[in-house]
Amino acid sequence: MIKESTIDIPCVIFSERIGKERQVRTIKDGVHNHITEGNLNEFILSVRNEVHDVLLSNLYRQANKDVRDQKEWFRVALASIGDAVITTDTNSTITFMNPVAEQITGYTQKEAIGKPISSVFRIFNELNLEPAEIPVDRVIKEGFIIGLANHTGLITKSGETVSIADSAAPIRDDDGYIIGVVMVFRDITESKRMEEQIARMDKLNVVAQMAAGIAHEIWNPMTTVRGFLQLLAISSDFNDYNDYFETMINELERANTIIFGFLSMAKDKELEVAQENLNKIIGNIAPLIQAEAIMNNKCIKLELGEIPDVMLCENDIRQLILNLVRNGMDASEEGDSITIRTYAIEGNVVLSVKDNGKGIKKEILEKLGTPFFTTKENGTGLGLFICYNIADKNNASIEIDTSNNGTTFYVLFKASMEQTSLF
Repeated sequence: MIKESTIDIPCVIFSERIGKERQVRTIKDGVHNHITEGNLNEFILSVRNEVHDVLLSNLYRQANKDVRDQKEWFRVALASIGDAVITTDTNSTITFMNPVAEQITGYTQKEAIGKPISSVFRIFNELNLEPAEIPVDRVIKEGFIIGLANHTGLITKSGETVSIADSAAPIRDDDGYIIGVVMVFRDITESKRMEEQIARMDKLNVVAQMAAGIAHEIWNPMTTVRGFLQLLAISSDFNDYNDYFETMINELERANTIIFGFLSMAKDKELEVAQENLNKIIGNIAPLIQAEAIMNNKCIKLELGEIPDVMLCENDIRQLILNLVRNGMDASEEGDSITIRTYAIEGNVVLSVKDNGKGIKKEILEKLGTPFFTTKENGTGLGLFICYNIADKNNASIEIDTSNNGTTFYVLFKASMEQTSLF
């Protein structure tokens, strides 16, 4: 019986005949049993039960091993995928986090397991900054896959914010009952920034096409009108109208500024680039900038580091620097300073212009660089738009860091093939 079961059961049986009766003694687990020939059936039943128990034990061990192997397979799979994964039970308590989720949230799995999902996965609406609903409870209640709304941000353990895309799905047992929720999300901060840059470039292209078509046609008659107004202004016959002439000429100058902005964005204009040094360009326009700052009771600080030459158009970069510095002066109070820095970082040359203003609000920050968007009473909304266009044509990019202590505009020029973001 033991042989047919193919189970390795240690069992010692001693059989001997004493008088007319056969005595069978077994040693099992250290216990001596004496069985007479008359109750061999009990002995056989005992062996059968032993075989049955071992079979059940082996099946139980194999089942446990299968469960452990399956759990390990899922753990390794979830830990290896590129997206962040957090699982919870039906009480919204975290049961698992993979390394990507640890990296994005800032919490380790040891810190997170056993805690409510709301203490780790802190999300908000990026448009109105209001807290956003975590979809776990809805998934448990409704039993469907639920995705996060657009413009969802996550507050990390360190207090930083990242943009995320997310979906949550129910975890069911063999009977179809929900036993938990799995959330899969990813950091889309960089891709979102790239989409915004692409959208801005599209707007630049549209305005550039408009500029190429109408700017020259408007420029010529405006120049004629301005010339005749200047002639009338110096004529003694019209001395009583000098104030009117001055107002009209000023308005024409403002219109000419807008037209010049259009012309500078024309894509068909050949860009004259050469190896130039930013420090030299800043040095050439420094007296002009300093004079404007003094007139506005402000100060210009230059912190020019050792930087390599880069390929750029000098006239364009002069315009870009002037626009950024004038914006900085407009944002600053009397007595404040605007700091212009240059330095090299990871194969890129960086120009930064920092003011000590009150910072830029989030809703305004998202619109910066949009044509004709301005917060200034007499602004045209083309200054930063032109800056973004100039940066694009000179193989550079613009990044902004703002807070209550001021705003810094970074212009990154590619001194190497690879460009690195400052943030």
